[in-house]
Amino acid sequence: MVRYRTAQLLTVVKALCLVGAHDAPMTHTMSAMQHHHAMVHLERLENMLSDLLRLISEQRGGDRTRAQVAADALPGPGDSHAQSMTQRDMDFCMGEREIARMHEVGAALKRLHQGSYGFCTLCGNEILEARLDAMPETPHCMACQTQLEAHSLA
Repeated sequence: MVRYRTAQLLTVVKALCLVGAHDAPMTHTMSAMQHHHAMVHLERLENMLSDLLRLISEQRGGDRTRAQVAADALPGPGDSHAQSMTQRDMDFCMGEREIARMHEVGAALKRLHQGSYGFCTLCGNEILEARLDAMPETPHCMACQTQLEAHSLA
């Protein structure tokens, strides 16, 4: 059941990533080599998305909603309220991290299908292949990422 549910969710997420993709203008022209690398990254991104969905499902204990998981985290007889709430908060934080990553991967898949994958969403410059190999979901070149991080620390 969990495997089937994960496959269904993967299909839905991919469909959501592609909504409007055919309407988006191709802002960049990819070389044959860039196209080859994009196809390699497509498979990696799809695998990452599948792994994230599986991880979220495992964290929730199968085919359960966040509300069901939260209800299970309520303190029972003899349980410390503080410990129960701390555990619930930690579970939600872990789930939120995976959901945020899932959105990043979905956005990368959308850029790939729009033809803008591999180009920085801020400055439009090409993202180095080594950076994409390390983080295929990254939307920013190294220079823009460095600036973003510098501003967030200020």
